[in-house]
Amino acid sequence: MQLKYTTQPHQTKAITSIVDLFQGQNRQVCEYDIFDGEAVCGNGYILDDVAILENLQRVQRENGIEESLMLQSRDFSVEMETGTGKTYVYIKSILELYEKYGWNKYIIITPSIAIREGVLSSLASMKAHFSSQYRFPYDYFEYDSSRLGSLKHFIRDDGLQVMVMTIDSFKRANTILNMTQEGFAGTPKESLQKTNPILILDEPQNMESELSKTSIAELNPLFTLRFSATHKNYYNLIYTLTPREALAQGLVKQIDVLALSENQTVNDTYVNVLKIEIDKKSKRPVATLELIIKNKDEFVTKSVKIKGNDSLKDKTKNPIYSGFIVNEINAREMFIQFENGLRLELSQINGQVKRQIQEQQITEAIAMHMEKYEVLKAKNIKVLSLFFIDRVANFLEEEDGWMQRHFCQEFDRLKVNYESFKEIEASDVYKYYFAKRKSGYIDDLKNNDSDRKLAKKTYDLIMKEKEKLLSFEEKTSFIFSHSALKEGWDNPNVFFITTLNDTKSEMKKRQILGRGVRLAVDKFGNRVEDKEINRLTVVANESFDEFAKSLQLEYEASGVSDGSIPNNIKKKKVATRKYAEVELSNEFRALWKKLKSKTIFELKLDEERYKEKVIRKLQEIETREQKIVRQFGTIEDDIYGYVAEEKSYGLNFEQTLPDLVSLIEQEIGLTRKMIIEILGEVDLKPFIRNSDSYIKRALEAFDDAKHEVLTETADGIAYRENGEYYEFVNVFPDVLEGYDLEDCKRGLYDAEQWDSGIEKDFIGCADTHFKFFAKLPKRFKIKTPLGNYSPDFAVIKYDESEGAFVVETKGSDKHRDMRSREAWQISYAKKHFKFLDVKYKDKIKSCNDV
Repeated sequence: MQLKYTTQPHQTKAITSIVDLFQGQNRQVCEYDIFDGEAVCGNGYILDDVAILENLQRVQRENGIEESLMLQSRDFSVEMETGTGKTYVYIKSILELYEKYGWNKYIIITPSIAIREGVLSSLASMKAHFSSQYRFPYDYFEYDSSRLGSLKHFIRDDGLQVMVMTIDSFKRANTILNMTQEGFAGTPKESLQKTNPILILDEPQNMESELSKTSIAELNPLFTLRFSATHKNYYNLIYTLTPREALAQGLVKQIDVLALSENQTVNDTYVNVLKIEIDKKSKRPVATLELIIKNKDEFVTKSVKIKGNDSLKDKTKNPIYSGFIVNEINAREMFIQFENGLRLELSQINGQVKRQIQEQQITEAIAMHMEKYEVLKAKNIKVLSLFFIDRVANFLEEEDGWMQRHFCQEFDRLKVNYESFKEIEASDVYKYYFAKRKSGYIDDLKNNDSDRKLAKKTYDLIMKEKEKLLSFEEKTSFIFSHSALKEGWDNPNVFFITTLNDTKSEMKKRQILGRGVRLAVDKFGNRVEDKEINRLTVVANESFDEFAKSLQLEYEASGVSDGSIPNNIKKKKVATRKYAEVELSNEFRALWKKLKSKTIFELKLDEERYKEKVIRKLQEIETREQKIVRQFGTIEDDIYGYVAEEKSYGLNFEQTLPDLVSLIEQEIGLTRKMIIEILGEVDLKPFIRNSDSYIKRALEAFDDAKHEVLTETADGIAYRENGEYYEFVNVFPDVLEGYDLEDCKRGLYDAEQWDSGIEKDFIGCADTHFKFFAKLPKRFKIKTPLGNYSPDFAVIKYDESEGAFVVETKGSDKHRDMRSREAWQISYAKKHFKFLDVKYKDKIKSCNDV
């Protein structure tokens, strides 16, 4: 089946914006130049930067974008929401630029093999469509370092040439492009530079490292066009189509979410015992566990090797594993036991909630798929479903394979109700795409030469079958993948995406949606524009609120949630300190003399009062029985959403209660005797009903009670000087550098650092309301029982009777939880400043509150 393409109005606007950047440019005729005996037919300029800037500003005005004040570079950004035809736009832009201006050398650069293969697939699919519109031929090819003949043609031919390559194919010094080769006057890159190619960067936010930027610049481009839905930096933005606009205009599928989550805890404490063996080096027993680990800003499921006394919390950097310290690994009886009392045998899984949720997701996805398949088959539209799994081993029958077994079992159970499926075997309706080495299938490939070749094989197979999947003659309608399809691949007829992996952060929501938001097509290749048909349902393993909030945060990070259109790159600023210590005003010198003293503290806990508070807090804890909550909702064009249906399912598994006393002892540091005395006064039925929820709230109760007693009693914490002092020049260096500096007249610097919008506003307000002020940097620290604390500002008021203050602004860090850690640090800081005889105010929203 051949997809049928049409140019849509929003695409025409984007293409026109690109072409109009060079209005006034005469059409060039490619003439050969000889460089060091090498014939080169390249691109050439006539327009200067002044003319291009005028064109750029006119295009920006027409598109409602803030005008660039200067042409920082010949880089131009186009922002288009995923699924709205970004690849179509830049391919047609190439053809338009060649037709109007005669520029004939273009390089499309991608950050990954997956995206490169997607581009090549699109070029092939669109060739017939564009050949019917343009009277000139054009060639495109994939750069291959083992076949440089195509590159030679690119350099010397006078026709339209398009080369597709990944950034990894040339950014390092040891790649073929950077080495002297036969048939080139120097290195292939040096020959390529002479053509002044026009660069198309697909997903440029993934090519922002210094090495990548330098390598791209070394290609000596005439100019660069940057296409993405999620730009990291905006270089002369010329066109934008936001997610909100795309949804409202019906350019992508509407988004529904079927959310399945556990009703009390965000994460069930998941531990899967994969292997227990004797380590060859240490000759001691070790265990390989599958755990949820923190990797940078993401939580992913990974195999981790564990030995005796290891803390799973430390190994994973994941707080859900508090109390999971290895007590024993027994390689003879094949079990692992933790200090919290939990014992697991080989192949046993703790955290059955996760598995039950995944099973329910598969069942729900099959049922919805079959129902929609029957409805849309009558309209000649085939329905596809995509599943992202957490581990290849969980799917493949030759390994664990429970997902494959559950899918087949549920398919056979449900198919009897649907004509299209009742006569089909489960094994005929699904395919999987996993990376494979000689040793077998794996979860992820590495970024090395051998694995890049394997990745290409995987994507070749996927891309070849992309359009085949749209045919009713092809029985496959369910697709399983681990990571192979997370970018570079989409299919217009994906109506259901089921996230069996840890998508709370492993894959970005927009990345997930991008695999299926494109408008559907019928079996003849025609686009379907009915909004009721074009609905993508995500079957998620988290609550609707979690999914919607994460999606909203991703849009906010791109600066498009409020309708604003950002432009240009943030520039680093420099601020200079205006006064030396001896030049400070008398008031600030007096304040600094107090502030610079470093202190230490002593704690004295009233145990009886502490026990009373803990018991009272524990008695107030209520828990609900653990259940799977099923929510169905819709994400609307404001990117927010609503829940239309909600119901709960009971869980079906036996749970071993953890050792509550040991957990509290480990986390809080109390004696077992005191913990047992406290728990003896408390009804533990809420703990039995839902241990995960109870433990979390009990630990908070023990911790909060301690800080309440220490801060409420006069002698709970006592500060004293330790004889050390902060040096003025160490806290306030001569020069500050940063992106977030606000100009001011009455600050210590000619621009003061800010960490939040509230701090930025406070600086502007302080500049007119105070005699003098200074932002206290993070290196100015006060010791507290909860670690170091840094206040925000030191201010001098005009009214001498009020004098000087240290100020904490409310919301100085949007990630702070003022109810817990930060609130207690502030309470301790008050004691510190009282000891130093310094006035201190917290929760300040405006300088008028000081």
